[in-house]
Amino acid sequence: MEDEKHEVVVAKPFMEVAAEAADEWAAFEEESDIKEQQLDIAKSESFSSGIRKMLQQPAADDMPVVETQKSSELLPQFDSIYEIARAADMTLAEFVQKDPQYAQRLAENSFANWQNLLTSASITGALDMPDEEGNMQSYAVSKNQTKLIELRVREAARQVDVVNELVMTCFRSEEQRKDTLERAMYRRALRGDTRLAIYLHDRVDGRPAETKQVEYDYDNSYNVYAIIKTLFDKQLEVLNSGNGVKLVCCSRRAGKTHLLVALLMIECLRKPRTQVMYIGETMELSEALVNKAAQDIIDVCQLKNKRGMRFDWKHFDNGSQIIIRGLSNTKDPDQIRGKAAKVIVIDEFFHLKSELLEYMQREVLEPMQLDYADDYTFICAGTPPRVKGTYGEMVWKNWDVPHFSWTWRDNPHPVNLEAREQFVEKVLHDKGLDWSSSFARREYNGEWAYDDDLLLYPEYTAFDTREAVPALQPTRILFGIDYGVGDNDTIWGCVWNDDEKRGYQFWEDKFNRLDIMDRSISQLEYLGEQVKAAWQTALDYFPDLSPKEANKRILWDADDSDQHLTDHFNINLRLEGEGYDTLRINIQNAHKTDKSIMYDKIRDLLRRGDLLIMQGSKCEHELQSTILKRGPNGEVYKEVDSKAYHPDLLPAMRYALWNAIGF
Repeated sequence: MEDEKHEVVVAKPFMEVAAEAADEWAAFEEESDIKEQQLDIAKSESFSSGIRKMLQQPAADDMPVVETQKSSELLPQFDSIYEIARAADMTLAEFVQKDPQYAQRLAENSFANWQNLLTSASITGALDMPDEEGNMQSYAVSKNQTKLIELRVREAARQVDVVNELVMTCFRSEEQRKDTLERAMYRRALRGDTRLAIYLHDRVDGRPAETKQVEYDYDNSYNVYAIIKTLFDKQLEVLNSGNGVKLVCCSRRAGKTHLLVALLMIECLRKPRTQVMYIGETMELSEALVNKAAQDIIDVCQLKNKRGMRFDWKHFDNGSQIIIRGLSNTKDPDQIRGKAAKVIVIDEFFHLKSELLEYMQREVLEPMQLDYADDYTFICAGTPPRVKGTYGEMVWKNWDVPHFSWTWRDNPHPVNLEAREQFVEKVLHDKGLDWSSSFARREYNGEWAYDDDLLLYPEYTAFDTREAVPALQPTRILFGIDYGVGDNDTIWGCVWNDDEKRGYQFWEDKFNRLDIMDRSISQLEYLGEQVKAAWQTALDYFPDLSPKEANKRILWDADDSDQHLTDHFNINLRLEGEGYDTLRINIQNAHKTDKSIMYDKIRDLLRRGDLLIMQGSKCEHELQSTILKRGPNGEVYKEVDSKAYHPDLLPAMRYALWNAIGF
């Protein structure tokens, strides 16, 4: 079969192309008279006006208009732009400077031809090339040859970029330089340079000084917009509710931590040099939660800093800062003191320690926000608590501020509602619970449902000390002391009758460093003064006995975690007055074993009403709040769940009652 002949212009061998291209270039230079393009932008026209006109042009008109007199069929097909420049006895920069549009066409034509060659080689495994007589012949191409063609395509693409960069600097006309710069900025903005996109947008809408508020950081406008887009409707209600105090109570997996971190990042990005604060249960846990939520936001939104690099929430370009603090012991509130924060959020607000929250809010946070007057935001968020009487519960019920509530069902992320509901059903089934349980109502429905079935001492009888004192003849006075380690020191005392096996509470002290108004004395000195006051009151219960005999009936059992404190009281603590200054306190280490047995005995004592508790006392609050641990399968352990609520007076009560019912 005769070879088919094509009436086309075919590519010549590479060595002939270079010489022919030089001849063509010379002929082209003589006959071409390229007129300088008259652009729409006049010399008197502003830079912003030019951008406005450019943005109104069709998308296809994105490249400079080239008025050419030479068809692409007459251009060299595969030659490098460097070879063509060398054939013209010029450097590449000189060649481009002489005729920028023609240089662009040469580079782009070479790139297009090499791409077509690679496409043919990849699809058919062969190349159709003309022989010496002009007949088309197919030549097989190996894998190595295909890779060489790929390398040549990459080089051709690189040469296009080099020529385009040189073109941007070679225009002698002011209008052409301006037009090229505008188009380059526009293309770069479309490729993801958000900072440049915002700049162009501002130039089109008006001069920045006329439309922008100087105090806002407009370079981060896109980042703020992207973060807001991650919030769903319930979260947006909180965001759009304005400044001031807000309370958020949600179920688990409702997206509250994401909301809090998003609010902090938005505020930091919106205004330069802004300080915001996140407060959680502990410093370590808070840092982990904030970091995970912030990294998720950065990944989803693909946030970039001003240099186009991946956003780093720990180092804001505009000088803003997210301060992270914990609130687990008495030292933590004062670690927050002195900071000025425009936005403060507290995560798991309803589960934090009541006395620490109350002190921090009263003594630390309120003065901190004075710097911002009414231009501050304070958000307390969390799930409902497991126990009654928390500071968070009081705030939710009494503060006249905006309240927000929703559950995991309102959260559209990350999987569909049916899959999440199946997961919750499985969790409840594994724990042996159903939707009517306090656990399900609280954790998954966001209801205020307490774990009353887990109370350590579910039944007790209280008496009002303002009305009458129980008619009981004391035979002994029993005290217990629990030393606080970064927590509360407590003293608990009761009047006990050994014959009737009955008693009632008459004394309690519960305090920490934050409760001591006189900063000139130490916590140990303050504890010593409270012990002396309780001791003196106990002696008064035996008016018919001498101080020495009465003192024999007063027993003290103290926590052995700080043995040196017990020794200090035994040696140095003295009462004042005749007959009292020679007395020694009868103090010993508490019996801390057999804890489960003591729980059962005290529970029976309280249930029968043989131990009366002072009404409205801190001890009564601990009875209402102390619960036992629940296991992963719903079982109940005989161990106090200190994570839900940590009692301080109840251990002291257990120490004291050992001398009455422990034997």
